[in-house]
Amino acid sequence: MQTAVPLSRTTKAVIAIAFVLYSAYNIVLTSLQDYILLLSSDPSALGTSFGIFTLAAVISRFISGYILERIDDAVALVIGNSILTVILAAYSLTTSISVIFFIRAVQGFGWALSTVTVLTMIAENTESSGVSGALGYLNGFGSISLLIFPAFGSWLVAIKTVEIFRLCFIIAAGISGTSTALSIYAWRTSPVIVAHDIPMSGIADRTVLVPTLSAVLLFMALGVLLSYSPEIAALNGIENPGAFFSVFAFAQIIGSTAGGAWTGSSRYGQTATIGALITVAGIIFLALFTGVYSYVASALAVGFGLAMANIALNSYVSSVSRESEANGMAMYSAGGDTAIAIGSFGTAALLGLSWSLATILAIFACTAFLSSMYSYFAIGSLERRT
Repeated sequence: MQTAVPLSRTTKAVIAIAFVLYSAYNIVLTSLQDYILLLSSDPSALGTSFGIFTLAAVISRFISGYILERIDDAVALVIGNSILTVILAAYSLTTSISVIFFIRAVQGFGWALSTVTVLTMIAENTESSGVSGALGYLNGFGSISLLIFPAFGSWLVAIKTVEIFRLCFIIAAGISGTSTALSIYAWRTSPVIVAHDIPMSGIADRTVLVPTLSAVLLFMALGVLLSYSPEIAALNGIENPGAFFSVFAFAQIIGSTAGGAWTGSSRYGQTATIGALITVAGIIFLALFTGVYSYVASALAVGFGLAMANIALNSYVSSVSRESEANGMAMYSAGGDTAIAIGSFGTAALLGLSWSLATILAIFACTAFLSSMYSYFAIGSLERRT
């Protein structure tokens, strides 16, 4: 039986800061989509909005490696969290869809910088044998945040008026401000890290492309679920779109624990494959059936499967990133965001062609299945060589 590797003080602090930051983000996860639908009355705007956010995050993740190479990691975290705090407050000041789309792009930059910094600080301040466990804690606390705050945000805006939405955004900005204050404290009390032992800018190792491609295929369906949560909830007779993510997050807590434990034995390919197949089952269930029970069952399967696969793929990236762990994490994260952007923009386009959400979900279930096969054969083959 493996002995758990103790986490460093810095790693614990970063996980705590990330939890607060995720909570601010999750309050507006579904409520912002409802706000956009209220202002535009156009379902395609939901995919466009989320697509802009994730596409900006994709581009910004590659920039983040250069930023982290030139300034202290903790300073980068302060900057990213500060941007997100200002952006969340800015949503309360506008009713223009065009302005909201611009704010979403800036939010994507801040989110990318903060999350890449979080992953990098955890990887660099944790023993290699303990990275899987640390990522398990990070994902676990992220799931606790997802369990509570999307449903809370949707509950806040149950009466859909501009004034109520503004209150929701101000509350989110206040929580984000707390994460900024905590990151400032961490910056002032942690040793400065600017000169990294290995180069951080440039292109990640080729071996990182393998788990990244698997993540791209897997996370496209998540773009549909995130962008169109209000529409999916309505189809299933659910009044609170955040309810899906509460169930989803509960399953992710279990999936993160299982994924962290199984990848501790370096079974990355097998774990990612099993997680992807469970995700496929959940997506198909949501596409074929409607109602409360199928809604809950789908959220459980997708949450558990995605968490398990993500832990395995993320840990594999950490284990094969020889030149730059930061670039490896940035490329993997960019792959996930690219997939979500494809799912968001793709769904908006297909809805414009009068395709149903059920048909679109079935298509992305197929891409998740391809991810499972790719993880099994590609990553499994690489593991057998080492």
